Amino acid sequence: MAANNPQRKQQRRLFINELVAFAILFLSLGLIIYLFFSQSVYRNIDHSLTVQKQQLTKMNNQQPSHKMGPPTIRDGRDFSQPPSVNSPFRTNEIIFDEHGKIENAAALGNRNYQLLSKAKLNKATLNKIQDMTLTYNSITSHFRSLLIKVPKSAPDKRSAGKYVLILENVDSDLLAINSFKKALIVTLIAFWLLAIAVAFLLSRSSMKPIIKSWQRQREFSSNAAHELRTPLTVIQNQMEAMLTKPKATILSEIDAVSTTLDETRHLKILTDRLLTLARSDSDIIQIQKQPIQLKPWFESMLPPYSEIAASQSKAFTSFIETNQTADIDPDLIKQLVTIIFDNAFKYTQAGDSIGITILNDERHFTIRISNTGDRIPDDDKQHIFERFYRTDPSRTPTTGGHGLGLAIAQWIVKEHHGKISVRDQQPKGTVFEIQIPLGL
Repeated sequence: MAANNPQRKQQRRLFINELVAFAILFLSLGLIIYLFFSQSVYRNIDHSLTVQKQQLTKMNNQQPSHKMGPPTIRDGRDFSQPPSVNSPFRTNEIIFDEHGKIENAAALGNRNYQLLSKAKLNKATLNKIQDMTLTYNSITSHFRSLLIKVPKSAPDKRSAGKYVLILENVDSDLLAINSFKKALIVTLIAFWLLAIAVAFLLSRSSMKPIIKSWQRQREFSSNAAHELRTPLTVIQNQMEAMLTKPKATILSEIDAVSTTLDETRHLKILTDRLLTLARSDSDIIQIQKQPIQLKPWFESMLPPYSEIAASQSKAFTSFIETNQTADIDPDLIKQLVTIIFDNAFKYTQAGDSIGITILNDERHFTIRISNTGDRIPDDDKQHIFERFYRTDPSRTPTTGGHGLGLAIAQWIVKEHHGKISVRDQQPKGTVFEIQIPLGL
């Protein structure tokens, strides 16, 4: 349970970070949409006021004031067109004299006048678009206003030389903005609730490779410590035993010295392989590919293995049927072949045979290494490329290796974008088959 606490803390941290990121994203998006919508509404209203100002201050023979009345129906008018921004049904103009007295009260109508008369002349706001709120009998109306001074030369004699306050009612616009804001808030809350589920799924998905990496690191550390402990213990015991015999000669302690040297050699192999795997995990090792003529390269590499087989009374055969050039890292491929041969020599007896075959097709070359030793059980075949895995747990590093060789072999093959597999050989033995792209 305690081992899972760091994982849960990390997942919780990822969940919170993703949730906060979604919240910031949705809030920013909502704010931008709201500001854009509200500003576009006010921009249209301000444009309407500016148009009204131009109509009043320039040559214009039309009456500037607007009075509610029955609509005029004209033949051929297209009612499908969108309404004008400065519709006369929402725009009013109040004409003031120099002393602030309303001069067009009759044109405003009795109903409008009762409300609009609350507006006062404020010369300080001349040519400035302002917000204005008027209240009459507990009824409040909101306006966008613009105060202008009409030139005396204006064609409309009623407003010429006077102050005109242009008022555009924005009650419906404010209601639309408020309704839009409420709908936007509800939508953002709904999507944020959905984001909680998405953030949870993303945090779990993000944790999978992290958990896998933690597990591999924990297993690697535990297994490495176990593998290192055995040879170090043997070496320590042998050295302590020899210290109890200060007068003994090397010849009399040859067994202890030999055992110590063997364990030292095994320890060196183990540390080299552990270092290789650690570097492969951190991508420190960079493969150095180069064009290699396969046939002469394998022919020069195989004689030492033939000599080892002869020294162990085992038959060794090689069949190199390729004239292709491959783009490979020769050092890593040599290490790969050495690992497979090392397993073949360990798991065969005197009188058995070991063979290697090199073939190629149009895109790949194949290394097939076989032996007539004991077969690998089917249940073990799917695990033999795992780190520290041994087909027989009772075997020691001396008789069964450290369980790291095939893991390194698989890594080398993957670095060359190839495939490695194992199968039974008839009537007896095992075959390792490696397929690597020519890469040219």
